[in-house]
Amino acid sequence: MMNEFTMNNRIPVNKWYWDKEQYLGKKAKKPVWSEQLIEDWINMAKQGKLSGTYGPSDTNGLRDGLKHAPHIKNGRVMVIGSEIPWVEACVLEAGAREVLTLEYGSIISQHPKVKTIVPFDFRMRYLNNTLGTFDAIVTYSSIEHSGLGRYGDALNPWGDIIAIARAWCVTKSGGSLTIGIPYNHDHEELVFNAHRTYGKIRYPYLTTNWKQLYEGKGSQQIHVFTKSK
Repeated sequence: MMNEFTMNNRIPVNKWYWDKEQYLGKKAKKPVWSEQLIEDWINMAKQGKLSGTYGPSDTNGLRDGLKHAPHIKNGRVMVIGSEIPWVEACVLEAGAREVLTLEYGSIISQHPKVKTIVPFDFRMRYLNNTLGTFDAIVTYSSIEHSGLGRYGDALNPWGDIIAIARAWCVTKSGGSLTIGIPYNHDHEELVFNAHRTYGKIRYPYLTTNWKQLYEGKGSQQIHVFTKSK
């Protein structure tokens, strides 16, 4: 499979192996999200002080991107990948009316505006037409792991591309994608099984059929895209 993972050996490979985060089919790292925790983090985000996972600078970079993303405000938003609900707090601070988080491990959300779902249920609800559509998609430091097996998911050279394609399928026409991933235009790599760093070779495939609207900041650079009407 290495030829597919490296896109015909164009992407260099380094090793950094993880085997203690296999959440798929199990409880998530933080299995209960309290309403008070999320509300506290919303207030911290408003003050520009929310650390999230990567510190206030990255959190504020995401918040900046959300300001440029169509249909976040008053929208139904799907968050892809989330060990702790800092992205959800930022999305709610930006005015979303409802958030659905897709995560490998099961999570109980006690916040009335935040619901959670695991991949199997996501697929089943899509197939039986009970999932509905979303006004916007938001993901930060998640997609770069898809298909590498780090979280118990199946090895799939195109796991990241498939994940964003599925998001496109459940996004309303004119909706948006806000994405933060490791990005270096001229120096991308596959660090197996930890993550990918995207650049000029793979990134265009990842965001096929999305139209770029905004390029932002952050160590995992924010880009905002829209789905053509």
